[in-house]
Amino acid sequence: MERMLVPLEIHGSAAAMKPAVEEIARLGVGRADLLYVVNIRDTAADPGVREHDREVMAGWTERLLACGVPDVRAEVVDGIPWIEVLERAEADPPSLIVMGSHGRSLIPRMLLGSQTENVLAHAPVPLLVLRLAVLKEGDPTACTLTTDGIFRRILYLTDFSEEAERCIPFIEWMAGARPERLVIMHVQDTRRLWTASQDEIAAFNREDAMRLAGLKRHFEPPGIPQVVTDLATGNAIDEILGVEETFAPTLIVMGAKGRHSALRSLLGGVTAAVVHRARAHVLVVR
Repeated sequence: MERMLVPLEIHGSAAAMKPAVEEIARLGVGRADLLYVVNIRDTAADPGVREHDREVMAGWTERLLACGVPDVRAEVVDGIPWIEVLERAEADPPSLIVMGSHGRSLIPRMLLGSQTENVLAHAPVPLLVLRLAVLKEGDPTACTLTTDGIFRRILYLTDFSEEAERCIPFIEWMAGARPERLVIMHVQDTRRLWTASQDEIAAFNREDAMRLAGLKRHFEPPGIPQVVTDLATGNAIDEILGVEETFAPTLIVMGAKGRHSALRSLLGGVTAAVVHRARAHVLVVR
């Protein structure tokens, strides 16, 4: 992992994100860019607030250096958070952006915070959404990560598209964390197979089972103790969420768009549904 960009909400959910960001750092990151975007309407440019912000960022810098990241850079700027994040991602693309699912406005019924939602829709690079559970509505310090560890159980969703294949190097990198289990899943989405005959569906299944077996062989040597495959037929969203319910992954890895997404689409329908409805952390790869 060459470089990760970590936007932080210092007066919100940043503290809850810290264990996960440190876990990522220990796995091996060449450089970490920490970014806090100040809304000047909230601070009125109060020098005392700015000094506190710099102290918090300095503490984050020290922690990531202690986790083995050789180059940590912290920046505090004024602006609109998601726009500042996108501008940096476009000007100098990081390997990965890491954001919390909620920021400062913690509302249990919200699936994603607005800043993360906007970055998810427009980011040109992979985005890891850390799932935060809201413990008290409206209190940005009352939240916690939904899992104890990010990389313990990984669910890799593939439709064998180009974007799904881009997930493979990330999973190889995650193997360094010694996950307990990797499930590689492909769904024959019946919504797109309604014109296919039973013989054609059986042929599709045979071909995709061979592809899954090849991926299983690929991931076994890196040292993941248990690699299994799952070939399902049905509504893709329902099948994926059903497997998540039984397998309880700590991380879901998937491409932003699949083979059937329109070119103009910013985010595939299945991907959007999983990011918004899954309980696990989600890595969306572009």
